[in-house]
Amino acid sequence: MSDRMHPIPFEALLDWILGEYRTEGSIFGVKKFWHAPEGAGQPFMGRSVESAVGPAAGPHTQLAQNIVAAYLCGGRVFELKTVQVIDGDDLHVSKPCILAEDEGYNCEWSTELTVPQARDEYVKAWVLLHVLAKELGLGRPDGFVFCMSVGYDLAGIRSSKVDGFLDDMKDASRTETFKHCLAVLARRMGEFKRFTPADLAAISPSLCNNVTISTMHGCPAADTERIALHLMENKGLHLLLKCNPTLVGFDYAEKVLDALGFHYLRFGRAGFENDLQYSDAVPMLRRLQERAVAQGLFFGVKLTNTFAVKADRGELPDENIYMSGRALLPLSLRVAVRLRRDFGDALPMSYCGGADAKNIAMLYSAGLFPVTVCTELLKPGGYEKLHAMATVLEGVKRSGVLLDDALIRELTKALCAKLGKVPARHRALQALDTGAKANCRAVCSICASVCPNRANVIIAVDGKQHMLHLDGLCNECGNCASFCAEKTLPYRNKLTVFTDRAALEDSQNAGFAWLTESGRFLLRHEGVCREVDPTDEGVPPEVGRVMAAVRDDHPWLLYGQKIKSEV
Repeated sequence: MSDRMHPIPFEALLDWILGEYRTEGSIFGVKKFWHAPEGAGQPFMGRSVESAVGPAAGPHTQLAQNIVAAYLCGGRVFELKTVQVIDGDDLHVSKPCILAEDEGYNCEWSTELTVPQARDEYVKAWVLLHVLAKELGLGRPDGFVFCMSVGYDLAGIRSSKVDGFLDDMKDASRTETFKHCLAVLARRMGEFKRFTPADLAAISPSLCNNVTISTMHGCPAADTERIALHLMENKGLHLLLKCNPTLVGFDYAEKVLDALGFHYLRFGRAGFENDLQYSDAVPMLRRLQERAVAQGLFFGVKLTNTFAVKADRGELPDENIYMSGRALLPLSLRVAVRLRRDFGDALPMSYCGGADAKNIAMLYSAGLFPVTVCTELLKPGGYEKLHAMATVLEGVKRSGVLLDDALIRELTKALCAKLGKVPARHRALQALDTGAKANCRAVCSICASVCPNRANVIIAVDGKQHMLHLDGLCNECGNCASFCAEKTLPYRNKLTVFTDRAALEDSQNAGFAWLTESGRFLLRHEGVCREVDPTDEGVPPEVGRVMAAVRDDHPWLLYGQKIKSEV
């Protein structure tokens, strides 16, 4: 199988959304939708958001269906996956690349799509969210915000590839994808109950008026400042500058992480000394604030980036990996406290670092806005954890509570009580049972909920649940394997649906592809590939019933039929 994702064409996404909702009442596996309270909304970078929470830049904002799933659950601030000049096949990402069993680790660093593909995914998602907001009554079509993220140096950001991306995101009206999405909706307007031609005409082509700077660990302050000035003064974009947790200093990080029980995290002093120093960061932020005011633009910081550590326990295949989640909480909060002391309330601070449903109200009350999450969504429950966070925030006000060391102690005291044994090795790297299985002992749904790409789905056939793996949406991140109750590799063990013949022949997974030219299936069973009908002799009855159910009752899972015919 390939470790590359294949974006779903817009009309196939629409088929999936309408078909699954009509027959099952869910969309991309999400069953519980969050409805914005009447009158909800607060300003953010010249726009308005109905909820202060959303997915952080990462696997949950890389594909259109990921963004849709996050919106359905209450996300209203979408930090889009970082784009950079090195993309597509030129970008190497070791696999597996995600581990979120406790605190999170990753060795990915930007979108694995090409820059034009990333833009198209964001355009498709933008249009679909406008449709769903009105059709399902989830909120205002202008009640959410997309936030671009670009890196990692000025030369790359000024390249024609990334510069064109910025321009298209500011105004997508010139893109073929935006035109195509509107044309498809216009042609299928009769399938909607609430979404009207007037709503279609009102969809703005302005996806983004803002950008977050994501710099590499160790990027010099002068380079960061030049990037910020370019994006504000030459591109006219509101700006968030993502800061690294190394601003707390090595001694503080070592002391607090050891005290909380994270003594197994390995990091060196050099990583702090080579990174932006707090003494340099403060004057730089003041200068950028002044330039933003002069340009009439919003300027703030994003707290924080991930934390570079050594993978000396075999967590992931790279030597250097990036830590996120609850272990990042005391570091990110410490940066916030230091900046609050120097800037008061004058420096807006967006937050990401260990937020969950239990602490998000306190973070928000302390003036951190918006609050985005990633690691928490990679755990069982997945996107639907956003629903709990959005619900918690419905009645919470930003009260101006003092952001100080006492808050850090309050928010981290629960960590010690809940620390458990940390696996000595990522499960996906162990010698696990890789025998193909159409079903586990029981369908627990964990591998479906933890997959950010919606590559694992559950369907009911003759009253029995079956887990299917969608090959075209999987990038072998490995997250499902680390949570598998059967200690297997779901992305290799599960009966797999392939987009076409070539995809199946490029894989060893047991599974099937729908052959549009013959109307039959290409099936791999026990290592043998052949064209079949579901009821043919030699096709296991259970597998045949699943194949027929996908064709007849869940045809949106065969989205590969439209890949060659659509933009």
